[in-house]
Amino acid sequence: MNALEFKFSEDNFNRLFPFFILIDTTLKIKSFGKSIAKICPEIQNSFSFIDCFEVSRPRLENPTFKDLVFNTNQLTVVKSKKSELALRGQFELVGNSLLFVGSPWFNSMSEVVEKKLTLHDFALHDPLLDLLHVLNNQENTSKELKELLTTINNQKNKLKKANREIHDIALFSTQNPDPLIRIDTNGNLLNRNPVAEKLSSFVFDGINYEIEDFFKFIITKIDLDKERFIFETQTDGKDFSFVCKSLKEEGYVNIYGRDVTEQKKAQEELNRLSLVASSNENGIVFTELDGKIFWCNDAYVKHSGYSKEEIIGKKLTEIGVIEETDRDELKKMTVSFFNGQPFDVELIHGRKDGSSFWAKTKGQPILNSNGEALQFFTMIEDISLKKRYDESLNTEKEKYRSIIANMNLGLLEVDKNDIITLANQSFTGISGYSFDELIGKKASDLLLTNYSKITVKSKEVIREEGKTDSYEVKVINKLGENRHWLISGAPNYDINGKVIGSIGIHLDITEQKEQEEQLYLLSLIAEKNINAVIIADADGIIEWVNKSFLDMSGYQIEEILGKKLGHLLQGEETNPETVNYMKDSISKGLPFNCEGINYSKSGEKYWVSIQGQALYNKNGEIVKFFAIEENVTKKKELEQQREFLVKSLAKSNKELEDYAAIVSHDLKSPLRSIHSLISWIKEDNDKELNEQTTQYLSMIEGKVEKMDHLIEGILTYAKIDKVDVVSEKINTQEIIQNIINIIHIPNHISVSITTNLPIIYADRFRAQQLFQNLISNAVNHNDKSMGIVEISCSEKPKHFIFSIKDNGSGIAQENQENIFKTFQSLEKSEKSNGLGLSIVKKIVDTYNGKIWIESEIGQGTTFFVQLSKKNLF
Repeated sequence: MNALEFKFSEDNFNRLFPFFILIDTTLKIKSFGKSIAKICPEIQNSFSFIDCFEVSRPRLENPTFKDLVFNTNQLTVVKSKKSELALRGQFELVGNSLLFVGSPWFNSMSEVVEKKLTLHDFALHDPLLDLLHVLNNQENTSKELKELLTTINNQKNKLKKANREIHDIALFSTQNPDPLIRIDTNGNLLNRNPVAEKLSSFVFDGINYEIEDFFKFIITKIDLDKERFIFETQTDGKDFSFVCKSLKEEGYVNIYGRDVTEQKKAQEELNRLSLVASSNENGIVFTELDGKIFWCNDAYVKHSGYSKEEIIGKKLTEIGVIEETDRDELKKMTVSFFNGQPFDVELIHGRKDGSSFWAKTKGQPILNSNGEALQFFTMIEDISLKKRYDESLNTEKEKYRSIIANMNLGLLEVDKNDIITLANQSFTGISGYSFDELIGKKASDLLLTNYSKITVKSKEVIREEGKTDSYEVKVINKLGENRHWLISGAPNYDINGKVIGSIGIHLDITEQKEQEEQLYLLSLIAEKNINAVIIADADGIIEWVNKSFLDMSGYQIEEILGKKLGHLLQGEETNPETVNYMKDSISKGLPFNCEGINYSKSGEKYWVSIQGQALYNKNGEIVKFFAIEENVTKKKELEQQREFLVKSLAKSNKELEDYAAIVSHDLKSPLRSIHSLISWIKEDNDKELNEQTTQYLSMIEGKVEKMDHLIEGILTYAKIDKVDVVSEKINTQEIIQNIINIIHIPNHISVSITTNLPIIYADRFRAQQLFQNLISNAVNHNDKSMGIVEISCSEKPKHFIFSIKDNGSGIAQENQENIFKTFQSLEKSEKSNGLGLSIVKKIVDTYNGKIWIESEIGQGTTFFVQLSKKNLF
């Protein structure tokens, strides 16, 4: 198809594009539209395009002909440098020239008129005409809207007046508990609510005024040009604060009153506290409920290094906060301020000079007579010296750690990143690594299998919660050997009670595990043996055998048929008593079941278990014999091996018991030494030690005693199913009553037996341990001011169900399974070693009993123990 070619006269082109500009390669203007001459009269042919116009979209600084050619075929905005009028259009390459076609952009019809343009100056197809028409309509609409707005404002003013009348009705409501008074600018009473009408006189500056006289006096004190004026008076023995709001245009003043009697009393109390606080060596601050400080003593200025001007108006949670300040402690303060509750925190407080000190910050709300918090009184004590003393005391504790480091159980200490920080000699022995090879390494990467890494990783959460437990893992020692370890893990704390890692005691149980696995495998082999089947006639002559018999005996079928079984298989080690027993049973037609030694065709000896019986016809006559032989040679061998392994396991258990006793001695001996050393220190330095040091030493004694109880609990737990049983008839009523008499029961807790308790046949020691642990648990964890513990028993056909019920704090559903696990305690307590309920569960499980609980948070807990009537303990 041939290319189209258009030819226009200048008039035709002007009608189509009245705002065109044609430029040559040197950017000289060759021609332009007639209408553009009206809006840009400064342009002439041969003028430079870039002297007259700038390209604002896309933004081109001093464009060349090539730049403009590059930007053809897209929207372009050029602006007149003189009139700043913008033209929207596009450049197109026409031969060796550039043609710009477009139209001006106007925002209103007034701009078109200003440029003296008419409709004939635009191309008929230009959409700007339609747009300008819309703008013209919009301007007309805007005028109408302004008129409508004037009408609305008039109506609004009328409505505002009506609203003021309604507001006055609501303002002077009978429901308002505070006095409200309105006076004119001369002090005359205009309106009062019911509460204000009860006020007949006021005392101001020691002078008693009748109410009418008072407001004519007070109006002289009010500056009507100011929005607010505040004054205080007394009336009927109460203090009132009044806020005057001037409404000068309306010609009156609204006076809002409030009873501030309680606030005055609180302020007086605050003044007394401030007087005492001024001479206190500790920093004292008073704050609003949001923590903003409005008063501080000189001691706080000295401690912090800030001036009072720098302190007042700041929040207590902002002053002295540096990078080392514990954010959790700050959060406790913020929450306490918000809830109006006391707080006691320890944190690092920064000084203005960049130094810092340890601060013990104790806050107490100041309450009104209704118990509502008004302000806060806070004391900031510099405890840096105490912290340094604690650190030195911690150094002494490290000496005791060396005792633990040399105990016989493998001990490993890691930080929160699983990096080893301490290992004792026993641990280096079971792991194969030296002390230097362990310290600083990641324990899981050095020792654990991939599966065990998952197990250990899961313990991080419960360590953060302060919980301990025991578990088994598979490890690989330095020699590359796979080993089984039993680990008892516990959280490790720093001096501030913050979890910094964990401590684990490790025991290698590989040999016990291997013996258990061998017993299991041997049992499987015994169960999968294939049996032989023999059918013989009434005289014992073999008529048929299955393939298993042939495989077992080594004979062919033709060698068997027609023969008696005993003639083929008996040998020198065959037991004559077994042979006679079978002959006698067969002759009498009786079933038989025995074991004996057979010999195969090759002379190989093997053990069999034989079960057989006679088959009778309708007349009761023996017609055949049916027998099943099981090759029990391997079973016999397994029994011998099992007997050997059981003896070995018993020996290992005995060695473990002996080992536990030795470990108990190794642990208890240094603990007794520590306890004695502390007692000597206290006795020898009785007058030299201050109260705080004595308290710290007593705390160490308490921790030593708790560890002693823990060791005793572990030994008790380990022996529960190993101590010899001595069963006898025991009266549970008598046992439980004795327990109530011997254990410590606080005065606010009552323990009672609510039903008759049965006599059972049981082991006295285990029964005593079972019920004592359950009752002690109910007593020790009861948080009620009037604690109740009730013991009862119900009898069922085959068992007894004992219940121990308390009204304590209760146990959450998600924690009810965990309480029977070793070293699991739901709360930190000096009385708890985390083993009491584990011992109970082990006693019950050992004798096939059941234990469960029913509990509701805040209401209490009931423990149920089901014990069979027969073979108890």
